[in-house]
Amino acid sequence: MVQEELRVLAVEDPAVIWYEDKELGILNGCQQNVVFDIVPWADYYSKMMEVFAGRAEYDIVMVAGHLWLRDFAKQGYLSEIEFEEEDILPVITREMKYQNKPYLSPSFCDGHMIVYRKSLLYQVLGRELGPIITPLEYLEVARALKIASGKSKVAMKAHKSEIFTDALPFLRMYGGDVYGEDGRSICDSENVIAGLESYLELKKLSLAGTEDFGNKEIASVIREKRAAMAVTWSGQLGEVMKKGCVEPEDLGFSTFTTAWNVTWSFAVSSGCKQKRAANAFLRYLRSSSVDGLIGRKSGAPLRVSSYQKGTADCSWYPVQMHMMNVARPLPSINKCGDKNRILYENINEAFAGIITARQALEAARREIDSIS
Repeated sequence: MVQEELRVLAVEDPAVIWYEDKELGILNGCQQNVVFDIVPWADYYSKMMEVFAGRAEYDIVMVAGHLWLRDFAKQGYLSEIEFEEEDILPVITREMKYQNKPYLSPSFCDGHMIVYRKSLLYQVLGRELGPIITPLEYLEVARALKIASGKSKVAMKAHKSEIFTDALPFLRMYGGDVYGEDGRSICDSENVIAGLESYLELKKLSLAGTEDFGNKEIASVIREKRAAMAVTWSGQLGEVMKKGCVEPEDLGFSTFTTAWNVTWSFAVSSGCKQKRAANAFLRYLRSSSVDGLIGRKSGAPLRVSSYQKGTADCSWYPVQMHMMNVARPLPSINKCGDKNRILYENINEAFAGIITARQALEAARREIDSIS
């Protein structure tokens, strides 16, 4: 009997692409017949919503952890899964559940990580960065680099599809946040406005064209030593450090006191007709053997054992663990995607100089409050 295909809708990311790599052979080790459909981040959400609306058929979809879980579970888009915690980091295990029921199977973590050239910072500061710094310290280093060289030495991941989460550590830097614990928008507080103004100042200290930088562009300028410092996702560090990076030993790592992290995960769609096969496949993907391999390729594994075994080869793992422990999630809110889209759009307009930071966040608050 020919086994039916398990169809997986996944976001385009280095970790995901490695699942299909024939030389690495991840899919050779599973018992299921699996086909991945990998979609760029900018197009992913709308494609995924087609699945939930019944206009596209996939058994498994990728979900941005706590960011989307509440909405999707409440709407009945996802099926509860079989999940064994084992030595998966507790902070990740908690993120996989809604109302104490597991809906997600983790793939890799995406949290704020700072990557910098130690030699260039030594020239200016006479030291490396600590493992955890404030956004204000980051801004001060960017200023010092500009003063010392007369050139912008920082890269920002400020593409319109990335800009809200890229700005988030700065929005939090003076003690504010975009949402309160109750999920209500508080993005127009004076502290958050001041944080966005600091983020906009960073643009003046950054490489030309940074408003178009996404993951690939950030990885390129770090690898080629065209930037002295940049913030990227932990799930991109394997890509940054792969063969061909200029002087990889010169790269140092840090994170923010105000960092955010999300665990990209797989979920079984409620329309899946092969739930037993889907659960078996997800159990395999989060196994210790697969996590050890994929974790090194993405840069952000899931298991304590993967960090312990990989630290000698992956010098960023200790900072990555720090980031996981200090990162603050966004609260679980209704219609999270719709509300965050407003923040992306308004912050992007402020970054482009069309409106001020205050105008952007006051308008965002009004628009978010209008969503019931």
